[in-house]
Amino acid sequence: MLPNEQTTRSDVVTRPGDVEALVAAPGRGVARPMVDFLKAQRINAQLVLDADSAFEEALLHRPNVVLIDDRLPPAGGIELCQRLKSNTRTHFVPAILFSSSDTSQQRLRALEAGADAIFLPSTNEQERRTRLWALLRTEAIYRRQDRKHKTQDTVSLDRRRWIGNFVHDLQSSMGALQANFEYLVQTARSGGHGLQPELEECIRDSRSVFGEMARGFRTVLDFERFESGRISLREGRMSLYELAEEAAAEVEWQARSMGKLIEVVDPGRQLAGGADAGSVMADHDLLKQVAVNLIGYALRLPGSRHVTLRPEAADGVSRLRVFCDGDGISPIDRDRVFEPYARVSKQAPVGHGLGLALAKVVVELHGGSIWVEDGSEGGACFVVELKSDGSVPNRRPVE
Repeated sequence: MLPNEQTTRSDVVTRPGDVEALVAAPGRGVARPMVDFLKAQRINAQLVLDADSAFEEALLHRPNVVLIDDRLPPAGGIELCQRLKSNTRTHFVPAILFSSSDTSQQRLRALEAGADAIFLPSTNEQERRTRLWALLRTEAIYRRQDRKHKTQDTVSLDRRRWIGNFVHDLQSSMGALQANFEYLVQTARSGGHGLQPELEECIRDSRSVFGEMARGFRTVLDFERFESGRISLREGRMSLYELAEEAAAEVEWQARSMGKLIEVVDPGRQLAGGADAGSVMADHDLLKQVAVNLIGYALRLPGSRHVTLRPEAADGVSRLRVFCDGDGISPIDRDRVFEPYARVSKQAPVGHGLGLALAKVVVELHGGSIWVEDGSEGGACFVVELKSDGSVPNRRPVE
């Protein structure tokens, strides 16, 4: 059942005395019937005598409803109604035009200007009251939703700020730890005697761990920068093959520690057109981070033992494919892996998070696309697609 006037007052507009109305009329005598009408509904009314004052008051102190006489100076009430509906701050404030004319042309002009209701001399009291409270109900619901969205935006902003501060603190602590580590290494080597091979390998692995931690921090901070609109591209010509080699070298220690293998396929045997066939215009650092995140995710997949990176180019489109064996990725999870925040539930395993969300963001910022498909010999394959000339590539076909 639709709310009637009584339920509107009690459920949405809890106290009619809290409703603020703005009355715009050319004089107090003309405004008297409108003010009396509002007072009969226990609605507070403020009177202004010209369109400019009414518009300024509505912007500074947004009312719940505006009642406008069509004879309002200097250009008439319809002109004020149009100004109110053209402004984002006052667009959703109900505007009721009190018309002294009952012509169809006047009604059409008012509706074109955005008037929410037109009260004619022949409109009876009950119809006016019903229409007023219907508009106030809609306006109250809008305000409630607006407050909810603002609260959600504030919570999201606070969360991003907290994440940023937390990661910055971790970076500082990690930097101090790494400085102490390097000091100990230099002290151990200062005696002029070489270190044992096992100790040298431990030093290399420790430095790789520091690098992995720094990379993870950059991923979180870059995604925070993207959400706040502060991420930008520094594009230059680059080779997808060289990019794949750099990314593989950066996480090679991780693969060794897990007993797994990373391989980059030679583009000379895969690409028609020579060594430059896989070159694109892109931000080198961000796109390398994409490749690193994809490799890391592939290494963590259950049953994965071998990850292969293969650059391709054909018909002006360059692709980087990241193959991995193992159990692969189920169809229902292929979109979830690009979600921005981790889901810990029975339906979504741990591992969907910031790394691959940022990968999707970076590729789309380059005008490209990224998706997951079945591997040629089982497992899964991440595909990053970019136009070789820097323009937007054809999107992944709908399956």
